[in-house]
Formats: sequence, structure tokens, C-alpha cells
Amino acid sequence: MSERRFETARYYGDVEESASLRRQRPVKVRKDRFRRGLAGRVWRGVLAVLLVSVSIWAVWSAVEFGLTNPRFHLASVDIHGAEFVAPSQLEEKFLADKGKSILRVPLRQRGREIEQLPWVRSAAVGRIFPNRLWVEVQERVPVAFVSSPAGMALVDEEGVILDYPQKASFTFPVVRGISGRDSPETRRSRMQLFQALMEELSSGDPPYSEKISEVDLRDPRDARVVVADSAGAVLLHLGEEDFLARYRVYLGHIQEWKQKFSSIQSIDLRYGGQVVINADPAGESAPPADFGSSTEDSRPNAAPSEASL
Repeated sequence: MSERRFETARYYGDVEESASLRRQRPVKVRKDRFRRGLAGRVWRGVLAVLLVSVSIWAVWSAVEFGLTNPRFHLASVDIHGAEFVAPSQLEEKFLADKGKSILRVPLRQRGREIEQLPWVRSAAVGRIFPNRLWVEVQERVPVAFVSSPAGMALVDEEGVILDYPQKASFTFPVVRGISGRDSPETRRSRMQLFQALMEELSSGDPPYSEKISEVDLRDPRDARVVVADSAGAVLLHLGEEDFLARYRVYLGHIQEWKQKFSSIQSIDLRYGGQVVINADPAGESAPPADFGSSTEDSRPNAAPSEASL
């Protein structure tokens, strides 16, 4: 009996000892894994720093090579989209960059300088390696003729006055009331009235805008146009709206008015159910009313007459 107890106690003693050993081994394994993981992260960090350093050195070396090597010095400028802008005007913007690396050319600054040219609406500048630049130009679109101190010029929809290019042909009405002495805001506002007028008249069938030879924009509330026919030129006051409807009133009654009034000089169509007609009572042929006068003809022999519609 005593021997069995001893064996049992011994057996349980072995079990306790082995269980204690089993509890200690996992702790040792976790410590080893932690050490190996920490060492791996340190090595990965070192490698990352080395890779970043090598990359920075490679980029710096490449940039330094591009900045100093004569192979990258500016050799030519490729120009695209320029029809009326002289190539010499564009190329002179890059004179300061000759003999320098194309990496040193301030692209945005050169683009802004090109956009200062009157004919240029927008410009983009880029690099073509190893030694060229390209320039993409979007030119302004003229919509009318305008008088300038140097003679006849052009004007776009924003009121920018453009030099008449060589070897070019345009068919536009002449605009009065646009001058380089006016502020850009004034010119832009007047040309907005012009655009609204021409777009509305162009929607007629046939397009009535083709009959307009001159437009006076000095009064922002009255677009005045000169229309020429077989009997001569007539000045029409079309106001600031309903241009097409008022022009159709003129077309529908002009023959009737010519029978009543000889040598019509101007017709004011701004008053709804009636018009004001300025005619030469002597019946002599005369040029249209002076654009510098007020909305009523100021000549002494001009007799305003009212006609009901």
C-alpha cells in the first residue's frame, strides 16, 4: 500500500514538473521572436534610408547633369497655332534663355510674357528634351474693324484692339466708339452690346447681320447701325434689346416710309408702336447722320417725323 502511494506521488510529481517546463518554453520562444522581429525592422529601416539616399543622389546628379551639360542648352523654339502673330515676336521672348539649359527656362513666366502680345489670348510653353522648347498659342478672333491712329485695325469680342496683319483678308462691319484710350472694361462692355446685336440679327433668315456696314456703340443704351440699300445708307436706332424684332419692323415698312418721306437719314425704332424718322425735306441725297451727334439728328434741315405702325 505504501509503495503504491509513493509511485502515485512520484507520478504526479513528474506531471507537475513537465507542466512547469511546458509553461516556461513559450515565454522563451516569444522573447526570441521579438528579438528577431526588432532586428528585422531595424535592418529594413536602414535599407529604406539607404534607398532614399541613393535615389536623392541619383536625382540630384541627373538634374546637375541637365543643368550643366551643353547637350541640354536651348537650341530652338517650336511654335504652334500662330497664324497672325509674327514668329519673331514669340522668339524674342526667349532671347535671355539662349545658351542656357532648357531646365533653367521659367516656363510659366515665359507663357505670361507671350500672353502680353495683343493677338495672343493664351499660351503654353513646354520642354522637348534634350534641347528644344515648344510653344502652343491660341490667338484672338477679330469680329469687327475699328479706326486707330495708325489706320484701320481689328477688335475682338473682348474689346482688345489688334493690328491688321499682313496678307490677311476680313469682312466685318466697322465699329465706332471703340478706342485705345478707353479702359478695358469700357471696351469689353461695348463689345458685349455689339456681340448681342450681331448674334440676334444673324438668327434671321437670311442673316440680317450681313447687311450691317457700321455700328455705333458710344451710347450703351442704343446700338446704332448703318444699313445700305439701293437708295442709300440709313441710320437705325435699335436700342439695347429686341434687335431682331425692331430690324424686322424696318424691313416691313421701309418702302412705305420712302413713299412718304424723301431721303430718309435715320429711323429710331426704340418706341414700340411708333418710329421717329429724320428725313431731308429738300429731298436731296445726303450721307447718314453723323455718328458724333445725339440720338436725334442735329442738322438744321433734318425734320423728325413720327410714323405709327
